[in-house]
Amino acid sequence: MEIHELKNFYKLMSPKLTVLVTTMDRSGKVDVSPFSFVTPLSFDPPLLGISVGPNKHSYWSITQKKEFVVHVPTEELVEKIVIAGQNWDPETSKLERAGLETIPGTKVGPPILKDCPVSIECYLEDTKKVGDHVLIIGRVVAINVKDEGMLDDEGRLKVDLVRPPLHVSENVFAFPYVTKNIGE
Repeated sequence: MEIHELKNFYKLMSPKLTVLVTTMDRSGKVDVSPFSFVTPLSFDPPLLGISVGPNKHSYWSITQKKEFVVHVPTEELVEKIVIAGQNWDPETSKLERAGLETIPGTKVGPPILKDCPVSIECYLEDTKKVGDHVLIIGRVVAINVKDEGMLDDEGRLKVDLVRPPLHVSENVFAFPYVTKNIGE
């Protein structure tokens, strides 16, 4: 068995759901960034977590304005996800670069990405330093579903219909869309 660098453990825990997060800084500038270090944290209250580097613009915008929107994209948006994930000059609009259109949020300042089937609006609940990252804990305050046909009778995402990109590492994504209910 070959020994691997410990810091690369996350590459072996793939694929992971990739989301796009919109933020707004104090000046009102909107930013978008992809994240795959994201997970539900609690049902009651509804909390989700995003792990982000403390030197990232998204981190500063979220901690300044204390709100953000998490979006579940589709496979068709994967090239735009890659563009949004690149390091650009701070004056560059990643939304414009990636060609992402927005509509106003329903409860928070940062906008909703028009082409994403699901958006989850959050207020910042807390932050926690975790190694070289910060865990952003968001309280879910609104859920927007573009088309109810994208959900099954239990309110679950129809993965084979939505086709969310799953992040493997760097610019590598997986697109496996077979779902099975094993419990019945």
